Amino acid sequence: MKKNVLIADLSQYKHVLENNFKEAGYETIFCDSAFDAISKLKAYDIDIVVSEVELPGDNAFELYEYIQENYPYIPAIMITEKDIDTFFEKIFSQGIGNVLHKPVVKSELINLAEKLTTMKNIFGLNNYLQPINEIKEIKITRSSQIYRTVELIDKQIEDWGFLIDNKTTLNLVLHEMIINAVYHSHGYTQEKLDRIPVELKKGQFVQIQFCKNKNFYAISITDFNGKLTKKRILESINNVINQHHLIEQAIQKGQDITDLISETGRGIDLVRRLAGEYYFIIKENYRTEIIMIFSNSSSSEDTENSSLKIIEDKS
Repeated sequence: MKKNVLIADLSQYKHVLENNFKEAGYETIFCDSAFDAISKLKAYDIDIVVSEVELPGDNAFELYEYIQENYPYIPAIMITEKDIDTFFEKIFSQGIGNVLHKPVVKSELINLAEKLTTMKNIFGLNNYLQPINEIKEIKITRSSQIYRTVELIDKQIEDWGFLIDNKTTLNLVLHEMIINAVYHSHGYTQEKLDRIPVELKKGQFVQIQFCKNKNFYAISITDFNGKLTKKRILESINNVINQHHLIEQAIQKGQDITDLISETGRGIDLVRRLAGEYYFIIKENYRTEIIMIFSNSSSSEDTENSSLKIIEDKS
């Protein structure tokens, strides 16, 4: 049976979305306002809602709130041309997990929609990059292995023939996320703050996988404790955005910014800002996986207007 996608968008871009979903086997239903969307939700069996952030009259945030209260089992994806940092406070307060920037990438949109509607095959690089021609794996059991692991990833990517647009940026992202997986997910938050080396308990490890095909390479960082949550991700990003605003204001006033600088939440925000295609995939008390996908054509300019993709399995 075909799945039904409700597209809430007044602009002509709705036809791009329609074509993307129809080619993927979905039935499309249109509406041009939050009020109209609510009527369609009552009249049709909807599997997923894709909504432009700026809707006439009622806006997409009121629509999202209505869905959360009345149809919490229906996932929603927001789309926008705006910088999501400008309205991230609303994203955070309403617990919105998925916002894509226009123009959306078809494969990314459809893959995200499939994962959100079925919650099947949400973990694993092979479910985000196809085909995979080669894959490598490293298991980390102590913090002293992190630096060398990042070096090995860099070398392998270059040996595969990919140009790393900004190695410093990639290394910063990898260091931050692997450190979080080793420390925070295993209960060593204070040790991280105090910069104390740690060794995980017997049987515990952080799994790093990296793979490639002809045009892309991808990296995943996995822990098997599942301590990260959508709320924590949104809170971390929101804190970093607020910190940036405070620093900018202090600089304009010629004030000291030392006390405003914090590393808290930096790793998660770096993934959002600096990675190519990426996903935060979480299942509480089971597993957390962060997947990042890059191509030779990826650059920091491509992610100037970042998106947000959180797949949270609550089953």
